[in-house]
Amino acid sequence: MMKDVDPMLKSKEIHPSNIELQNQLGRGKFGVVYKATIHNVDEISQDVEAAVKTSNDMADLEERQELVEEMKLMVQLGDHPNILPLLACCSVREPYYLITVCMKYGDLLHFLRKCRHQENIEKDSTFRVGEKEKLMIALQIAKGMAYVREQRFYHGDLAARNILVDEGLDIKISDFGLSEDLYTKGYQRRAKEQMIPIKWCSLETILQGICSSDADIWSYGVVLYEVYTLGGTPYPGIEGRFLVPQLKRGYRMEQPAHCPDYVYEIMQRCWQEEPSERIKFQEIVEKMDASLVQMTDYVQFFSEDELMIMAEDEEINGPVSPTDDHHEENFAPILEEDDNVNVDDLQAIMMMDGFSITDDATIHTSGTKNVYV
Repeated sequence: MMKDVDPMLKSKEIHPSNIELQNQLGRGKFGVVYKATIHNVDEISQDVEAAVKTSNDMADLEERQELVEEMKLMVQLGDHPNILPLLACCSVREPYYLITVCMKYGDLLHFLRKCRHQENIEKDSTFRVGEKEKLMIALQIAKGMAYVREQRFYHGDLAARNILVDEGLDIKISDFGLSEDLYTKGYQRRAKEQMIPIKWCSLETILQGICSSDADIWSYGVVLYEVYTLGGTPYPGIEGRFLVPQLKRGYRMEQPAHCPDYVYEIMQRCWQEEPSERIKFQEIVEKMDASLVQMTDYVQFFSEDELMIMAEDEEINGPVSPTDDHHEENFAPILEEDDNVNVDDLQAIMMMDGFSITDDATIHTSGTKNVYV
């Protein structure tokens, strides 16, 4: 059934005939993403390579409509270098298409895991991710999230799987399908039966169903763990349904190998139980900016003779890579987990441990593993 274009999307609306779908980039429970060529995006542009997100056959009417709401939210967020922009859309009739730029390296989680392997580094130097590159990634995510907070929004599902990587380690945060405007009261409650990833969620999100920018900060701390372990699984060896009582008792992840002390301190400040006591995104940006400048200045201290010796050594022994610093067997583990937890099981475990969750909170995890979805 045809409908009028939403005024918010009018400048982005294109005709479906302008979209030439190609190979599939990723698939989730209710959505699928294709690589595509977009013809005549506007009067000036020529053909554009893009990623097109649409619903699959499993999506019901409400889930299909959520795709349109995500388009509108992306327009509301506006432009920022570290936020994935809405390039165009088809929102008048089904199938709905959400169209964005195509990011060469896909999602950050899969990118980081590829950085573990020397053969990938030899083929493409972008996969050579050392301390400086990790900091650049973390800083861009913090800048994007600081902007989201400034616009009075939250993300709601911040994780490496929902962050995209392009050439030059250009980082863009994506998948704002859970986001809400925080203008009214500063937080939102999750709807019943909404899927949430426990290992990335704050305690107030799990126990009370509360989502906010402060909850995003907790999730950012987990993203830092993913970055500094090159895609390690958070809380390895702990099932999602047993994690919450341990968090309530004060357990937090240990400092990853090769993670600087100042970064781990930021992680710990992200994981304060009281939301108001957590570090803010803007402070994270300032700290990381200063560290990056200091790191760059340190590199500039080498004399020309020292740099020449280093270049000769690299020519003889090969370039330094992340695997030169630590062997692959020392990486944090990557676990294929089924973290889906139903609320009854979690409630029973929490009650045995002397804790409870409110009726407003419904606890599940999604464990999305698909590029772009």
